Amino acid sequence: MISGMSAAQFAQQLIGADRAGKDTLYKGKLTASKTQLDAYTLLENNMKKMATKLSEIGGDAAKGKIATVTGENATATVKSDAPKGNYDLSVHKLAQAHQLTKTYTSENELLPASGVISIQVGSDPTKRMDIDLATINGGAPISVSQLRDVINKQVGNPGVQASLVRTGNQIEFMLSSKESGVANQVKVEFNGADWGMTERRAAQDAELTLNGIDITSSSNYLENVVDGVSLELVKVHAAGESSMIKVTDDFEANKKAVKDFVDSFNSIMTQINQLTRSMGVKTSDSSSSDKDKEDKTTAVSEAQIGVLKGDTSIRLLQSKLRDSVFVTAANGMRLSDIGIEIGRDGKLKIDDAKLTDSFKSDPEKVQAMFTGPDSYVKSIENTLKPFTQFNGYIDQKQEAINKQIKSVNDSMARHDYQMNQKYQIYLTQFTAMEATINQFSAASGLFS
Repeated sequence: MISGMSAAQFAQQLIGADRAGKDTLYKGKLTASKTQLDAYTLLENNMKKMATKLSEIGGDAAKGKIATVTGENATATVKSDAPKGNYDLSVHKLAQAHQLTKTYTSENELLPASGVISIQVGSDPTKRMDIDLATINGGAPISVSQLRDVINKQVGNPGVQASLVRTGNQIEFMLSSKESGVANQVKVEFNGADWGMTERRAAQDAELTLNGIDITSSSNYLENVVDGVSLELVKVHAAGESSMIKVTDDFEANKKAVKDFVDSFNSIMTQINQLTRSMGVKTSDSSSSDKDKEDKTTAVSEAQIGVLKGDTSIRLLQSKLRDSVFVTAANGMRLSDIGIEIGRDGKLKIDDAKLTDSFKSDPEKVQAMFTGPDSYVKSIENTLKPFTQFNGYIDQKQEAINKQIKSVNDSMARHDYQMNQKYQIYLTQFTAMEATINQFSAASGLFS
């Protein structure tokens, strides 16, 4: 053509000019909707994360107990419901698993070709195993090592472990009960008579006294021996000696639970502030140390700042959350009583020394502020629930934005179709024009 461009190039340039305006419009709408959708998803993730953390704090996290044991004779673990107190422990015997052996010249020594070896654990008739030597190996005799394998692999093993001890000149075939205690004593017979095994360790129950109370146990682990207190016995006390078990409040665990509450509150307040503030303001709510610890799944990007500034419901949520920490708890205490104040930036701050003193002076009263139906935790959970629950406010907003995105995508698809149709019209027209010009050029060449 005269300009040096083809018909297709002409058509493409015109279509580019025709569609530029709507392309920019649709792209802007799509970007805005997706940014807003991402912001609601981000906020939802942080709300759910906060709800999970609050649930932990409102449960046992703020009721921590710790047990200390003097000496090396036992260890103790405690649950949050363990009563505080001191317990005098004296271990007289440790529980032992029964152990028997029988001597052979080698592990390949063959056992009798016939006869029944019966192994009984305790008095329960169901805990019995019979090994018929005449049939166990298809009629062929088995060795000592094969007997070990038969016992260990037997489906009906009543609770014994077979092993071989090599002494240098001979083999000790050993049977050990898998469970300790007198009730798990092992009895071995051959054709109904004692098999002649040597007792190497007697079956024995643990015996101890706790605050003068005699206790026996088939295991060295005594679960819930006192409400919420479990013991692991390690060794016997010498005559006249004992250990002191002290169950107290775990101040560090309790303080951490309160700090988790403060961190959760500050995190959601900061995020709401960033998402709803004026556009173009930098994210300066978090200190550098806070940002280092910030979860990437809940961090607000520069593009998302202010994207929800028109959402009055989110602003109302922020206001309700702030109000919830100003009220007096059901037990008459306020957060300021334990060293938690709200700063000018709207974030909670902790006076660590005052918080520690509060737990030491009256831990139950401090714990009550964060646990139970009328606690600060429950108040915030109730405030968040309409936003985080299934088909709640956030879900509805996400659904509405997804519909907007679909509508924009549909409009873009229609626009693409219309522009493609228009391109074909332009292409047809310019192709015909190009053919006509070429014909004129050819005809004029005849007269030159």
